[in-house]
Amino acid sequence: METTIIIMFALSTILFILSLLQKDRSSKFEEQLENQSIRYMQEMYQLKRKISSLEEALLSSETFDNSLNRDDALAMYEDGYSIEEIAQFANITPEDVESLLANQ
Repeated sequence: METTIIIMFALSTILFILSLLQKDRSSKFEEQLENQSIRYMQEMYQLKRKISSLEEALLSSETFDNSLNRDDALAMYEDGYSIEEIAQFANITPEDVESLLANQ
Protein backbone atom coordinates (compact mmCIF):
# COMPACT_ATOMS: atom_id res chain seq x y z
CA MET A 1 0.00 0.00 0.00
CA GLU A 2 2.77 2.43 0.92
CA THR A 3 4.61 1.52 -2.24
CA THR A 4 1.59 2.37 -4.34
CA ILE A 5 1.23 5.78 -2.67
CA ILE A 6 4.94 6.54 -3.19
CA ILE A 7 4.73 5.50 -6.86
CA MET A 8 1.62 7.62 -7.39
CA PHE A 9 3.25 10.60 -5.67
CA ALA A 10 6.40 10.24 -7.81
CA LEU A 11 4.28 9.89 -10.94
CA SER A 12 2.25 12.99 -10.08
CA THR A 13 5.45 14.96 -9.47
CA ILE A 14 6.85 13.90 -12.84
CA LEU A 15 3.61 14.77 -14.62
CA PHE A 16 3.49 18.15 -12.86
CA ILE A 17 7.04 18.97 -14.03
CA LEU A 18 6.16 17.87 -17.57
CA SER A 19 3.10 20.10 -17.55
CA LEU A 20 5.24 23.10 -16.55
CA LEU A 21 7.62 22.38 -19.42
CA GLN A 22 4.70 22.06 -21.81
CA LYS A 23 3.43 25.53 -20.86
CA ASP A 24 6.81 27.04 -21.71
CA ARG A 25 6.70 25.48 -25.15
CA SER A 26 3.21 26.78 -25.82
CA SER A 27 4.10 30.29 -24.68
CA LYS A 28 7.13 30.26 -26.99
CA PHE A 29 4.89 29.10 -29.82
CA GLU A 30 2.36 31.84 -29.07
CA GLU A 31 5.13 34.45 -29.05
CA GLN A 32 6.48 33.22 -32.38
CA LEU A 33 2.98 33.25 -33.83
CA GLU A 34 2.40 36.80 -32.60
CA ASN A 35 5.72 38.00 -34.03
CA GLN A 36 4.95 36.40 -37.37
CA SER A 37 1.49 37.94 -37.38
CA ILE A 38 2.95 41.39 -36.71
CA ARG A 39 5.47 40.89 -39.50
CA TYR A 40 2.71 39.93 -41.96
CA MET A 41 0.65 42.94 -40.94
CA GLN A 42 3.63 45.23 -41.56
CA GLU A 43 4.19 43.68 -44.98
CA MET A 44 0.50 44.06 -45.83
CA TYR A 45 0.62 47.73 -44.80
CA GLN A 46 3.68 48.34 -46.96
CA LEU A 47 2.06 46.57 -49.93
CA LYS A 48 -1.11 48.62 -49.52
CA ARG A 49 0.94 51.83 -49.48
CA LYS A 50 2.78 50.77 -52.64
CA ILE A 51 -0.48 49.82 -54.37
CA SER A 52 -2.10 53.14 -53.49
CA SER A 53 0.91 55.09 -54.73
CA LEU A 54 0.88 53.09 -57.99
CA GLU A 55 -2.87 53.69 -58.36
CA GLU A 56 -2.35 57.42 -57.87
CA ALA A 57 0.40 57.43 -60.48
CA LEU A 58 -1.77 55.45 -62.87
CA LEU A 59 -4.77 57.71 -62.34
CA SER A 60 -2.72 60.85 -62.88
CA SER A 61 -1.23 59.43 -66.10
CA GLU A 62 -4.68 58.32 -67.33
CA THR A 63 -6.10 61.77 -66.66
CA PHE A 64 -3.22 63.30 -68.55
CA ASP A 65 -3.66 60.91 -71.50
CA ASN A 66 -7.44 61.47 -71.60
CA SER A 67 -7.00 65.24 -71.78
CA LEU A 68 -4.60 64.82 -74.71
CA ASN A 69 -6.97 62.44 -76.45
CA ARG A 70 -9.87 64.82 -75.95
CA ASP A 71 -7.88 67.77 -77.27
CA ASP A 72 -6.61 65.76 -80.22
CA ALA A 73 -10.09 64.44 -80.97
CA LEU A 74 -11.55 67.94 -80.77
CA ALA A 75 -8.83 69.33 -83.05
CA MET A 76 -9.39 66.54 -85.57
CA TYR A 77 -13.17 67.03 -85.42
CA GLU A 78 -12.73 70.78 -86.01
CA ASP A 79 -10.41 70.00 -88.92
CA GLY A 80 -13.25 68.11 -90.59
CA TYR A 81 -12.56 64.48 -89.67
CA SER A 82 -15.62 62.36 -89.01
CA ILE A 83 -16.16 60.58 -85.70
CA GLU A 84 -15.54 57.22 -87.36
CA GLU A 85 -12.23 58.45 -88.81
CA ILE A 86 -11.12 59.76 -85.43
CA ALA A 87 -12.11 56.46 -83.80
CA GLN A 88 -10.18 54.50 -86.38
CA PHE A 89 -7.12 56.74 -86.01
CA ALA A 90 -7.13 56.48 -82.19
CA ASN A 91 -8.11 52.80 -82.09
CA ILE A 92 -11.20 53.46 -79.98
CA THR A 93 -14.90 53.09 -80.59
CA PRO A 94 -16.99 55.89 -82.11
CA GLU A 95 -18.98 56.01 -78.85
CA ASP A 96 -15.76 56.78 -76.96
CA VAL A 97 -14.99 59.58 -79.42
CA GLU A 98 -18.48 61.01 -78.92
CA SER A 99 -18.07 60.89 -75.14
CA LEU A 100 -14.67 62.60 -75.42
CA LEU A 101 -16.15 65.35 -77.57
CA ALA A 102 -19.12 65.71 -75.23
CA ASN A 103 -16.83 66.20 -72.19
CA GLN A 104 -15.58 69.60 -73.30
